[in-house]
Amino acid sequence: MKPTTTVTKRTFLSSLNLARIGAMVAVGSLTFAVAQSGCIGGWSYDNVPEGARCNPYDSHNECSSGLQCTVSSWQVAEQGTVSSQGNTVLFLAPGAGTNTAGDYNVLAFCPENYCCPVDSNGNLTGKSTNPFCQPGCSGGAAAICVAEGNTTVPYQGVCDFADGGPLLPDTGPVEDAGKD
Repeated sequence: MKPTTTVTKRTFLSSLNLARIGAMVAVGSLTFAVAQSGCIGGWSYDNVPEGARCNPYDSHNECSSGLQCTVSSWQVAEQGTVSSQGNTVLFLAPGAGTNTAGDYNVLAFCPENYCCPVDSNGNLTGKSTNPFCQPGCSGGAAAICVAEGNTTVPYQGVCDFADGGPLLPDTGPVEDAGKD
């Protein structure tokens, strides 16, 4: 006759394991609930404050009331063309970075996009104290100068400005060549 052996089965969900799982779920839920407070614009990326980066290719103006996402001269001039990497440059979203007349709000010598104050007609006010909403974008002119030089279209004179020189005379609003 063979001897009989008894096998003890372990319970996977012991009370200690259940407590650990409960603690992890609680920490995860709290982290998820509080996470959006650390992100500019929250989950929907709305009400972005002055001087914060924004996306003019988005389908809506994500900036807070009285602010608008600026566009760069390069984005306006190059949309729809083929870049040096062989990709087609995206078109700006309809109404993105424009005033009520449809002219683009281009911040001089600024290679990036920021939420900046506009007047009732949607024109940049030029009264912001935020360095990202002023010509040159807090060092953006110097970055363009290093990357592109002083004569690259549409940034002629950028190195003179980056070295403390004056802005070039305004030649009027930048128009979209493909606009009807």
